[in-house]
Amino acid sequence: MLVNKLNIDSCRSIDIGRNARDQKLKMRVDKLSVVSCFENIGERKKTYTKLKKMRQKEFKNYRVQYIRNNDKKPYRKALLIRKKERNSPVLLRIDYSPINRSTGGIRLDFRPQHMASTEIDHLLSWINRRIGGVFYQLLARAWVTQIDVALDVYNCKLNDYIWGLDRSGKTKYFNKRNGLPGIRVGSCRSFLHFLCYGKVDANSGRKLVFRERAKFININLDEYQKFLRIEARFRPGAKPTSKKGSVLMLAHILDMRNPFERLRIYSKDLGGELLNRQYLYVLPNAPSIARMKRYMMADMQCSRLPRKVDRLIAEYEIALFDKRTVWEQWSRCVAQLSGIFSIASVFCVHRCVHSESTE
Repeated sequence: MLVNKLNIDSCRSIDIGRNARDQKLKMRVDKLSVVSCFENIGERKKTYTKLKKMRQKEFKNYRVQYIRNNDKKPYRKALLIRKKERNSPVLLRIDYSPINRSTGGIRLDFRPQHMASTEIDHLLSWINRRIGGVFYQLLARAWVTQIDVALDVYNCKLNDYIWGLDRSGKTKYFNKRNGLPGIRVGSCRSFLHFLCYGKVDANSGRKLVFRERAKFININLDEYQKFLRIEARFRPGAKPTSKKGSVLMLAHILDMRNPFERLRIYSKDLGGELLNRQYLYVLPNAPSIARMKRYMMADMQCSRLPRKVDRLIAEYEIALFDKRTVWEQWSRCVAQLSGIFSIASVFCVHRCVHSESTE
């Protein structure tokens, strides 16, 4: 069967146990974007000069690709860093030279799922040497602009449940040819939304060979474990100087609130019950509670559902996993970031102690 490569996962996640249905659970950080600032103009100019030199050299362990961003991007320039090996994914994207003066001087987009802890530390040390030792300080000053937390539930399918996000009516369903179905709950412009979609665990069967430019791969699905990815995409939307919102510093990501608290999962039997009671006359083509509610409000010609319908919907909410128990494993996910977090944390403490001693 031809399957889109985006639906095949070959990266490692940490085992965090099983749910009440005895389904295996795994979790990891899938993406981490941070923005940092420079202490002064001299530090900024020196760093930009070092970054420019990086794009002009050949290195033993890494490939550096320079990109000139289009006008719609907040930064003019970017470097993509990959391993030397062919078909290596991007490990880190560095955006710099912002268009707007109020934008942080540098953005770091990490892809930690493609690296072991030792590889992360090697990459950080390598970059720190390349740009004159300021890189660790930039990590200490950095604040999070996006963090994706991937929770995988094995032997679970998207259409077995109905999905929703508390206090959000936005949703979008995906079911493309040669792909596994997926749904976005919540607005992609909001500070929190979820992507839920099917995946194939490439590490559970025969080794797959990927062609560089091929979009699809021929695979016997029966030979591999399949899972449902529930990906929380959190964008704090605040920076240290913001008067509104709560900034999340890279050094403090252990304090991040549980993003799964607002996720709502319902039994698919809810659809049949709404049809039987004639609250709903046609099931939507997406397993979305927001879409079901829109259909019902259109049929009832009302702007808000009656309380009896809300109570019925609440009765069908289920606990696919224990949200609190899952989030207790967050510190293990952060530990997998290795130096990205530990360097930021240690240097942040050092900066605070130094500031207090000079006052």
